[in-house]
Amino acid sequence: MRSVIFNKYGGPDVLELTDIDIPELPEDKILIKVFASSVNPIDYKIRKGDMKIFTGKKFPKYAGSDFAGVIEEAEVKVDGYQKGDKVYGFLSAIKGGAYSEFLIADPAKISLMPEKFNFEEAASIPLAALTALQALNYKGNISEGSKVLINGATGGVGSFGIQIAKAMGAEVTGICSEKNIELCKKLGADKVYDYSSDELKRSGDKFDLFFDAAAKLSFSKSKKYLNSGGVYITTVPGPGVMLRRLFNIIPFTKKAKMILVKPSGVDLTILTGFAMTGEFHPIVENIFDLDKISDAHKLAESGKFRGKIVVKIN
Repeated sequence: MRSVIFNKYGGPDVLELTDIDIPELPEDKILIKVFASSVNPIDYKIRKGDMKIFTGKKFPKYAGSDFAGVIEEAEVKVDGYQKGDKVYGFLSAIKGGAYSEFLIADPAKISLMPEKFNFEEAASIPLAALTALQALNYKGNISEGSKVLINGATGGVGSFGIQIAKAMGAEVTGICSEKNIELCKKLGADKVYDYSSDELKRSGDKFDLFFDAAAKLSFSKSKKYLNSGGVYITTVPGPGVMLRRLFNIIPFTKKAKMILVKPSGVDLTILTGFAMTGEFHPIVENIFDLDKISDAHKLAESGKFRGKIVVKIN
């Protein structure tokens, strides 16, 4: 089968498309024929070597985390799935392997695809949307009527965050570039601010939850937008967040948290439910064939795109 590997850390050109054997199937896992994947920031950070403290120096390494495909084989000890089911999920980004024609998955960490989505749309969802869901739901304790501010509101995580927050009954304000304001509104934001202006600061608006999906604003710069007891959540922890976590147990204090997404079939099923009721839809404007994976990574690193970048595999 074809799979993307890299034999050294570096730029997008270190990614190689090679032929390897289809992996053997353990009795409690599922073999999936992959039709599409996507590019997440964690994918190219690992490729660059930014995460080498976790990934080490042993090569080759496999790339890719998100996947959508069809179950090719399921052993008898696997309940709930059968050959031919359309499923989606994500692998550990540290180990990679989703930029491959076949992969092995844990049935507890996948879900049936939303019927209304094609493979490319479904593959754009898992890691980014689960990051948003787990941040808002488990870190931010979002509830009906919560006032939520999302920075990076038209990126991969942020665009899902707006829709998830609205589906959960929140009042949502987005921060994005001026050119993406209309898209942000279409996603469901009640208010939108241009990140390059000082309109948000002048508005005096306060929020129960500030989700920095773009990881561009520190807690020290963000806390002025929080209500008493409000929560700031970032996708990339910094020293300020790590220190502030010591004070999170104090009632009514402004809290700082970080989200480290975990694969979860249960949470994917929640997203599927939102999709089936029309409350949730991915933005996919760029699709690359697998042999153009280097180009996909170059675009992802440029930041000059909206929503998610998808890779067609089969």
